[in-house]
Amino acid sequence: MLNFGSSPEPVFGPDRELLTRWIESMEGYGQSWFDDIGKDYFSQEYWYLFTITLVYHWRQTPLSVSEACDSMKTGSSKTRENRLKKLITEHFFIKIKNQTDLRRTYLEPTTEMLLGGRKHFSNSLGRAIQFLDDARLLASNPQPLLDGVLSDGEHVDKNYLLPWAEFLIGYTNDWNNTFSKRFHTEEYWYPFTYCLLACWRGQRLTTSEVCQCMRTGSGRTKEKRVSLAVSRGMLVKQKSNCDLRTTYILTSSVLEELLISHFGRTLNNLLSLTQGLLARQQEIRV
Repeated sequence: MLNFGSSPEPVFGPDRELLTRWIESMEGYGQSWFDDIGKDYFSQEYWYLFTITLVYHWRQTPLSVSEACDSMKTGSSKTRENRLKKLITEHFFIKIKNQTDLRRTYLEPTTEMLLGGRKHFSNSLGRAIQFLDDARLLASNPQPLLDGVLSDGEHVDKNYLLPWAEFLIGYTNDWNNTFSKRFHTEEYWYPFTYCLLACWRGQRLTTSEVCQCMRTGSGRTKEKRVSLAVSRGMLVKQKSNCDLRTTYILTSSVLEELLISHFGRTLNNLLSLTQGLLARQQEIRV
């Protein structure tokens, strides 16, 4: 798995235009996951469970049920078990007994889940490679790699999909570590990044607009998230000079620095990943 703590140079700094495009690219990834999996499972906990189970399957080292529960970052043991039972009932996963040790049970994706996962990760990897090419960050033509990645999703080489899925796990871990696991992606990725981009564009978002950009939670829950981020110095409230009934939400200098660091690191790792895939593709062609 990629180690986000030891990235090779170059590390992308505060190039706002480039980081804006990278943020927009990752927003596109989030939308693709939302479209593929649906609102009911659009949470960091389910994403980890789905993705890590597929990674272990592609490594040919099945995930144990206890490891599957551990892969979810929040919730009591009972809550995690209930999530897993729901997914098994709805035919996302199946349990398989270890034939040499019947006390151990493994979790495997169903055929339908495996096919959906392959299509999701092949399409999203193709978009990531296209983003790097459009940004002119690749030294060689990625079209042969794209042809391999975007072939029939059912048969695309898992050696493309495995490192990409591992990269995404690393990306999400990096976000959690950046914010000391206090601001999970499905709750805060959208308000944090939307506020950042608005500030960079010389705009300001109202409290209502920030709440509307969140994908999950009731109106009251969304307002509480904003208040929590303000109380912890991530976001800043600012009254409108023209209408005191209107409150704008801005990014703090601390949040801006954290986001620039996070997106710079992860973009650098995406470039390293893609360069490795390009080198592998060239070896295959030779």
